[in-house]
Amino acid sequence: MALSVASIAQAQQALVIGTIQMDSQYEWYRTVEMGAQEAAKKLNVQVVLANSAGKVDKEDEAVSNLIASGVKGIIISVVDSKASIPAMERARKAGIVVINYDSFVESDLMDTFVGVDNKELGAMMGRHVVDYVNKEMGGKAKIALLTVVRYAQSVLRRDGFVEEIKKAPGIEIVAEQEGVMPEQASTNLETMLQAHPDIQLVWAANEGGLVGAQTAKRSTGADIKIFGTDMSLQTAASLTDPSSGVVAVATQDPYSIGEKALQLAVEAVNGENVAGKYTIPLALYSNDKPDDVKAYLEKYQSLATR
Repeated sequence: MALSVASIAQAQQALVIGTIQMDSQYEWYRTVEMGAQEAAKKLNVQVVLANSAGKVDKEDEAVSNLIASGVKGIIISVVDSKASIPAMERARKAGIVVINYDSFVESDLMDTFVGVDNKELGAMMGRHVVDYVNKEMGGKAKIALLTVVRYAQSVLRRDGFVEEIKKAPGIEIVAEQEGVMPEQASTNLETMLQAHPDIQLVWAANEGGLVGAQTAKRSTGADIKIFGTDMSLQTAASLTDPSSGVVAVATQDPYSIGEKALQLAVEAVNGENVAGKYTIPLALYSNDKPDDVKAYLEKYQSLATR
């Protein structure tokens, strides 16, 4: 359970690490937090949680509050690779260890990163879609994309996915719109389906887009197959439901990302050199491998109730 600032003052000599989620409404970031909390228990440190809600000004405020509270380290998924730099620099100048996960900033000050190869995350799904089209659709399909252009890591996903799709001459990308949040993604996909009723497949670059794509499918009744990015309990349930249209999801391991980032923060506070890029393995879940999906559900439902 995250501590309030008031609780930190009562923590005496306990080491306190701040964690700043980019947006806690997404299960992905909440799972990162679960991993960080589990690592904190093992290392006997305490955690205070903040949420930037995807806004640079809120992120800046969160960093200022954590500096004032006296945390020794911060793990963070930054909102913007450039606009987030001043807050990160302020924390470092205050003597606070900063560990960057998932997203990154364009500054040498941020010398420790925990995350994945986002281009490969997109490429993995691109290869899966090509294989699916070849096996299930005779090698031909029309696909729409729900992408995220505001975050560098999501642009890399899109690039990786598109590069693989372009290797298949029978697959045509007929439309592309932004789909960060579920409502936005649903609206934009409905618009694309109206303009291109022959769309057969949809790929979403993040969890919000994946949820929105399912909403659009239900509201329009479109016969589309959905491929996405970032697993969650909600998405795992969708993979077990044939009516959802969700075929496969390429994903990071947010729990391991949070666990590793917190561990590195503690090591750095204790004087160890942890500079470097720490890459967490990727995974892919599909509706034709229900045992894998079931194992995911059992694992994360158990973690969520701890």
